[in-house]
Order: sequence, then structure tokens, then C-alpha cells
Amino acid sequence: MRRAIAITTTAVLLLVLAAAPAGTATTSLSGKTLPQATQSDGDYAASYAAHKVKNVVATTQKTSCYTPEDQFFTSDGPNDGYTGMSACEGAANTGEDQGPYATQAGSNPGYPAASPMLVKDHSESDIRVDPTNAKHLIGQSKWFVSAEGYNHLLGFYESWDGGLSWPVQGHIPGYEGWTDNTDPVGAFDRWGNFYSLILPYQFAYTATGHHDFSINQNVQPNPALPAEIISVNVRPHDASGANDWMSVRTGTTDIVAPYAPQGREPDKQWIAIDTNPLSPFHDRIYAMWVV
Repeated sequence: MRRAIAITTTAVLLLVLAAAPAGTATTSLSGKTLPQATQSDGDYAASYAAHKVKNVVATTQKTSCYTPEDQFFTSDGPNDGYTGMSACEGAANTGEDQGPYATQAGSNPGYPAASPMLVKDHSESDIRVDPTNAKHLIGQSKWFVSAEGYNHLLGFYESWDGGLSWPVQGHIPGYEGWTDNTDPVGAFDRWGNFYSLILPYQFAYTATGHHDFSINQNVQPNPALPAEIISVNVRPHDASGANDWMSVRTGTTDIVAPYAPQGREPDKQWIAIDTNPLSPFHDRIYAMWVV
């Protein structure tokens, strides 16, 4: 697999865009006037059939399980559909590694969870199109085993038919030793390799169900790992299975930047890759986050 070689980081980037008022016309880059207006609900619904639009629910097409670093069985149900954390019990059909995992070595007593847990919920999303194949899509979202405890990794779902089906899914492997992996965002390079920029972080549950981000090594679930990190996981263009990701470089887990549990914590990471062949920075990878 060929990889781009440069990574640029920054603390905060702010982009301000001006929105055009409703009911006016805007001009496209080609100079054409684009009408802005409203339409009836009926016309909007009819446009689906006219343009052959299909709605597809991706994450119900497979059942995923993984072994979380921490477990939280409290259920807020039956309100709002909550059902608490549930054991997998052989329900997974993604082919993903269900654990335990290499990054969970060194965990304190009581960690990780004793068995794989069922992924039940998802939130936040990101989707990207492979520049080498317009029908090849990779989406990501938070992959919850406990919505009540905000206990999740990141998961992915992959399509080769323009989004009609999503046959390959699972949690994004390599960073299961942290309690949570958050904020899904990714980018393709010009060869069709996919880069997921991940924010793994640790916390423990208190007796009241709150999150404890203490610096105390006896409280953190896995003192062998940094409390928080920014990391990159790469899915090669020829990947076919749920476990085909590259999270290890030169024998160790790939970490872009480690952070202590309290102080300058990272958040809201983003990634972009310059695929413009005319750019002087062609193939450069840009990664940013706030601290």
C-alpha cells in the first residue's frame, strides 16, 4: 500500500461562510444562476421516485459485537428504547475480532469486560467516496454497546455498489484498550486507501454512573496506555474483511499525539488529504484537532 508522507497539525481552524437568503438566486462557479425556492411536501416526495432515490439503513444489515474495556449494565429502559448493555452470545455476523485485544493488556483488575457485548446504538456519522471508484463508499459512526453509559468505539460500514448494500461492517479495530473511541471522520487518498482519524480516551464509571477521568493510575481502566490520544487507522484499498485495518507501525500502536487525562484534552479532530494532482502539496495529509 502506498501512503502519503506528511501530516500537518493545528490547534484551531475557523472557517466562516455566508449563507444566501432563502428565495433568492445564487451563482455557481460556472457562472450559471441557480434558482432558490420552496416546494410542496408532495413534490418533494415525488422527487424521490423521479430521480430514483433510495433510502438504505446501513447498520441494520449486520450484527456487531466487541469486548469493551469497561462495562456498564445500567438500563434506563423501557423509556426511549433503552435496553442497557447486553452480552453478544454469538449474535455477531460481521467476522470482526470480538476480543480481548492487544491494547487491553495491562488493564487494571476488573478490566476489560468479561465477554463481547452487543452493539445496539449508533450516533454521529461520516461518509466518504473513493476517488478511484465512485461506487466504493465507507461510512463511520459511533458504535455503542451502552448508550446509557456512553460506552462506544467507532464503527465502519462499507459499500461497493453506491450505497445499496453494506456487506462489510464492524468496529474499527486497534484501539479497544481505551474506554471510548470518538468523533468519526475519515478521508481517502488518491490510491483509494482510507484513513480514519480517531480520538480514543479513558474513563472509569463511578458508583453513580458518572465518568471518572482521574489521573490516578489505580482508577484508570488501563494505566499501560496514555489517557487520551489522537490516532490514525488505515484501511488499505484492497481490504475485504472487517479486521483489515492498519493500526500498528513498527510493532507498536500508531499514536499521532498522546495527552494526559486532565488539562489540554483534544477534541473534534478532522482529517483531509490533498488529492489535487496540480497542487504543490499533492498527497499531503492534514490532521487537526482542538486542545
